[in-house]
Amino acid sequence: MKKIISLALSLLLITGCIPVLIGVGLVTGYSLSGSTASGNVNAEYRVLWDLCLDGLETMEAEILTSNESRGVIKAKLSEHRIVLKINSISMETQRLKVSARQLLMPKAQFAQKIFLKLISDLQ
Repeated sequence: MKKIISLALSLLLITGCIPVLIGVGLVTGYSLSGSTASGNVNAEYRVLWDLCLDGLETMEAEILTSNESRGVIKAKLSEHRIVLKINSISMETQRLKVSARQLLMPKAQFAQKIFLKLISDLQ
């Protein structure tokens, strides 16, 4: 039984799903792949939109474009190109995707850092 629990925890750490355990209740279905960190966030669309804009401004990101009706924010932060996408799943649940690239190379860990920062601000 100990081996099974140890294996499960190891898989969580390796796959990058540990934030689900940290942010229980806020994020479900968290994933990290390529240049993108994404997850379902338990918040209203407008609350998450404002949080994303404020969070990027706090991190001193340069907002390149933002389109609230399409749920897309493009920004530049410390030589990284950031794209945030918000898709409504329900009134209380949104899908947040954060993509990061530097010199056309995917930077999933940087996207994860931005994602987790935004989610921690939601608490």
